[in-house]
This record gives sequence, C-alpha cells and structure tokens, in this order.
Amino acid sequence: MIDVIAAAQIQDARLLALATHWQDALEDSGTPPSFEQLQPRLGPDLLNIHWLVEEQGHPRRFRYLSIGEHVKVAYGGSIVGRYLDELVKRSAQPRVMGYFDTAISRPAVVHIAGRVYAEATRPASGERLLLPIADEKTGRVSRILGATTHSWVSPNNPSGPVPIRQVRTYIPLDGTDSWSETSL
Repeated sequence: MIDVIAAAQIQDARLLALATHWQDALEDSGTPPSFEQLQPRLGPDLLNIHWLVEEQGHPRRFRYLSIGEHVKVAYGGSIVGRYLDELVKRSAQPRVMGYFDTAISRPAVVHIAGRVYAEATRPASGERLLLPIADEKTGRVSRILGATTHSWVSPNNPSGPVPIRQVRTYIPLDGTDSWSETSL
C-alpha cells in the first residue's frame, strides 16, 4: 500500500488531515474512495479549502462540482459549474491540465507546494493536494478531490512573500516510484 503522507511531505495540517482521511478510506477498499464516502469525515476546516472536479468529454475537461469559501477568495466568487480550461490562462493550461490529467489517468496523488495560482497577476504562496476520487455509482476514477491553501486575503492580494517556484510531487496509486518536478 502506498504511503501518501510520507511521500508528499505535506506541511499544512488541514491538507495532512485530508490526505489521512483519503488514505484511510483507500486502505479500507483498495480503490480510491468516492466523495460521498469521504464527506462525513470532512469538517468545516477541510470543506473550507476543498474543491471537487469531474472529468467530462473528449477532449477531457474538468468541471467544478463544489468549492469551499477559501477557494472562492482566490476566484472572487463561486466557480461551480465552470470548467478548468475557462479559468486558467491558455499559456498555463499544458502545465495545469497535465497534473489534473495525471491525477485521473494514472491515477496518482499530486501535491504542489510553493507558488500557487502561478498564472495570476499576483500569485500566492500555498499548498495544493489532488486526490483521485471514484464516482460513487460507477466506481470509475473520474473525479478529483482537491484542496488549496493560499496566502491571498482577496483575489490577487497575497500576504507575505510568494515563492518563485512550485514543486509538484506525484505519488502513483499502483505503487511505482513517486517523482517531483519544479517549474516557473
């Protein structure tokens, strides 16, 4: 069984709690849990930083199903019903879609630390976690439960220093070696 907690080196206590809940559910079933399985374990602190996307169509697109209040700050309001490719600048889409695609298709847990919302006018400092999630009805991995912590007090208004890079760590569920990459 993979040890997401050790491999990801998560710093934020809320993200660590989310990873723990997800890993516990994974160990119970052997497959990624559904959001419905995890939701009762998620308290207000986790729901505040969460976001849930579902893959749709060919070519693959990711539509937001729910988001927490902390994530709304980053976008200046709700993005539920919108698609990731509508929200991310075209120049950043290969990078961002790449880690979303890996989370679903491999599947793999993706942990991002350092610079978040890198394509914004004024990026933030933070961490992001992407967890592959199974559809409750089909069992197919077609969703990502994510969580993002950021230093914005309002959109494009970060507090404190913002790192110049982000480190993305990928932890495949099949037990193969994890890897990291740095960019920006």
